[in-house]
Amino acid sequence: MNIKIKVLLFCSLFILILTPITEATTQNRFGTYQNCYIESSGKVMNRFSLGLFKLEDKAFIILSIIEYDHDAITSILDEEEGNLLWQEQGAHSVLILCFRGNYSYIKDVQNESTFLALNGLSLIVRI
Repeated sequence: MNIKIKVLLFCSLFILILTPITEATTQNRFGTYQNCYIESSGKVMNRFSLGLFKLEDKAFIILSIIEYDHDAITSILDEEEGNLLWQEQGAHSVLILCFRGNYSYIKDVQNESTFLALNGLSLIVRI
């Protein structure tokens, strides 16, 4: 079982390497952005995180795939408080590779929903 997980991770990283990458200086609808700053928040439908290390409100994530509901917003900037490269509102999914920054995950037991807000630097973001 351990070998299967390692092979799956290796294949996933290999696919990410082969996908075309857009530098964090141009807009590219539903593209991949490299070395950028991401601000993302909204109600989460599905979330998968691999290597999530959290200390209070700071976090480091190796890989995360987040599927947001209709009330979400994700902004990609070239640097913190920099130029806006892309903004997506509504239902969408985001793949984040090597994230470091603020991370807030709140479960609402009463409404059976979860809310995620993150902002920080990322090596690769794919919308």
